[in-house]
Amino acid sequence: MTSMFALWTSALMAFGGPVTEVAITPMARQTSVLIAVDGGVEYRDFTMEGPNRLVVDLMGARHALPRDNYSDVNRGGIRSIRTSQYSADIVRVVLVLDEMVEYKVATDPRGLRITLDNPTGEFAPWSSGTTSAAAVSASTDEATAASAPAKRGPVAESNHAPPARQLSQQRRISITFTNSPIQDVLLAFASFSGKSIVPGSNVSGIVTADIRDQPWDVAMKAILSGQGLVAEEDDYGIIRVDNITDLNEREAVEPITTVAHRINYGTASELQTSIQPLLSERGTITAGQGTNTLVVNDIQRVQDAVRALLSELDVRTPQVSIQAKIIFVDRTDLDELGIAYELKDSRGNQLNQLSSGAADLNGDGTITLPDEAVPQGQAVVLLGGNSIAALGNAKERLTSPSLTLLSSLVIGRHQLVTFLDALSSVNLSDVQATPQVTTLDNTEARIKVGTDVPVRVVDASSGGGGQGGAGQGVFPRAQVSTEETGIILTTTPHVTANGNILLELSAERSSAELAQSDVGFIKQTQEARTRVLVEDGETVVIAGLTQSERTEVRSGIPLLMDLPVIGRLFRVNRHQEIQRDLIILVTPHIVRGSN
Repeated sequence: MTSMFALWTSALMAFGGPVTEVAITPMARQTSVLIAVDGGVEYRDFTMEGPNRLVVDLMGARHALPRDNYSDVNRGGIRSIRTSQYSADIVRVVLVLDEMVEYKVATDPRGLRITLDNPTGEFAPWSSGTTSAAAVSASTDEATAASAPAKRGPVAESNHAPPARQLSQQRRISITFTNSPIQDVLLAFASFSGKSIVPGSNVSGIVTADIRDQPWDVAMKAILSGQGLVAEEDDYGIIRVDNITDLNEREAVEPITTVAHRINYGTASELQTSIQPLLSERGTITAGQGTNTLVVNDIQRVQDAVRALLSELDVRTPQVSIQAKIIFVDRTDLDELGIAYELKDSRGNQLNQLSSGAADLNGDGTITLPDEAVPQGQAVVLLGGNSIAALGNAKERLTSPSLTLLSSLVIGRHQLVTFLDALSSVNLSDVQATPQVTTLDNTEARIKVGTDVPVRVVDASSGGGGQGGAGQGVFPRAQVSTEETGIILTTTPHVTANGNILLELSAERSSAELAQSDVGFIKQTQEARTRVLVEDGETVVIAGLTQSERTEVRSGIPLLMDLPVIGRLFRVNRHQEIQRDLIILVTPHIVRGSN
């Protein structure tokens, strides 16, 4: 068994070859992925989740791709591609998918072809950079022919990163120069490429170089750079070679052209600063505010550079819709229980603070009124000889009890009046705010729902009109400023290359209350400031705060209030518990329009 496995492995390594390219092309309603391999290939494939991935192992292959990771794909349902030499004879290709879809894997004359369902719609072809121009051309032609019958429709616009720099597709050359004049070198490149190459009158120099299997345009550019020369190709395909000094002198007398560049998505004044460094010494630029254009007066080389730069800068900026949810819950639990006593003597002393003097003191069922009725709650002392009157917890009555019980007990010539007060309340305040705002990428947005509270500040040291010594005749001056309160959301989004959103966000919930003293208002604020990276449509909790406050007060008759079991009858208990909860959630969405 071991020998058969070794023989099988050796066979795979014998016909396997280098993996040179990964190309993605649209094909009808599917996405076609070509993994180019020089030579035969054996493979195994499987899927993984978290994130969704399709993994393909190429047996007996060698990694020869320009890079290992391609995080800027974002097309055809494929988010990114990772490649690696998984082991000595296995190349692993991992396709990170937007969602798990149906797929098929089959061998192809150029290597291995993977066909996946395309959930995103039409997209442009993509390649990792190939060493075989024929492979790319054949793959693209085949995908275009297959997708021709498909009905074209609006496609959701997405934010793609700039594509990776493609390798030159020109014919490759291997040549050696030894003390060769530069004119002979240019003639050799012209003969090999079929291009017309014209050297300037002051182009001279001796070249010694050994070129091994390089694109001819890359090799010629490297040789000219070593000689201090530059090459320019005109619209007719003629390449002119000059040294830098002659090029500058020619530009000094070159005619000036005027071109109006229309700005579509930005503003002319914003882009003018970026274009200014490209101008030559004779060039000028003006911004037309009414037509939103940039008028550039300069030589043709500068006009071409301006046009190329504007194609990169004047692009549709993605918009981001940001929805926040601010939840504030304030709960107050209050429990109060108190017992107050008043002891009266019918023929002696009375402390009429809890009850008036009207009472059935002798128990015959007849209420006896005093000579002058005393309003309840007033501390009036009635003196009537040698007797005892007492008050217990008179000053500790509950302010707004929900239950009050009154009991009276007559013992001889004394009457004991007992007041039982009880209060239990729950106050719940639930404030929810859902502000939503849409803004351009890298542009701050602010939304506010609240009140501007005036704050009056008195400066006693200011004023004038006084005479005499210092500090005399100075009138205070009052100034009024405003303080913002309410729900305030400030955010600046940035859409990253891989479709995530970087948020710089500030969320505030505030209110103003009157202060107990003469300072005016007290501003209560719950605020969160953060910088967080989230995915498109992902909800993230950026702040959470729970504040609990517990207050317990016991007051009563000394000594008696501390007695076991019966001590509750001689004291007043106040128990208050306040809990405040604050939660701030944010959900950003990239607003995608149709092309």
